[in-house]
Amino acid sequence: MKKLCSLNLCTILFFLSVLCYGQEDKKVSAKIESSILENQIKLKAVVTNNTSIYKELNYLLVSIKKGDSGNLSNNQQSGKFSINPNEVKALSEINVNYEKKDALKVFLYVKDEETQKLVAKDSLEINHDLFRQKVSKVEEDVVFELKGLTIDETKSKIGKDFYDLFYLQYSQLPDKSNAAITITELPTRGNSGQITIEIDDKVIYSFMTNPSEDYLKEQLVNSLKYIKEFNARKNLIKNEFIY
Repeated sequence: MKKLCSLNLCTILFFLSVLCYGQEDKKVSAKIESSILENQIKLKAVVTNNTSIYKELNYLLVSIKKGDSGNLSNNQQSGKFSINPNEVKALSEINVNYEKKDALKVFLYVKDEETQKLVAKDSLEINHDLFRQKVSKVEEDVVFELKGLTIDETKSKIGKDFYDLFYLQYSQLPDKSNAAITITELPTRGNSGQITIEIDDKVIYSFMTNPSEDYLKEQLVNSLKYIKEFNARKNLIKNEFIY
């Protein structure tokens, strides 16, 4: 009898631990809500804070549509936001013209503002088979459409000035990274900060902030140089595995 009670107690504790782990794993949840009205689909990014802690986060919402003619188009929205304990917050909406023969993919990513770690994500697909019927490698088309995608996570005027310089220069380059480039800014001691350039969650280059325009232009040149070198190494490694 004692063994049976002990076994039941262990079973209960096991299920409680699984339940707690599941709740812990879903501290922040992300969801893409969609509704179709006539020839337009409305996409809404919704985030829920399931904890008792105030959080500062940032998000990226990207939609990729393939029309019946084979043309690809994308739309993206991103930004920083705060969310109170146990709050459900609608972040933004994207309206996409939609026909029955169109295919659509939508991605939502939510990151912690301080650690930059991914805390929640969601995706949505409509008429996925139409992607497969008309494009043999959808991923390659998606990558092509997202080339040149930059995410602004700066905080100060200096950081914003650098991001604007970077975006204007980078958007004109013929060869862009296949992955999104994130420019973040973290405070340091005093009134200065540190700006970091990241690709695939890897730090490519970082520097301390300075209001001098010449200094920012110098850091822009360095940033583009290191991005070019990173992409070259990445392509070299990729080609080594092609026989």
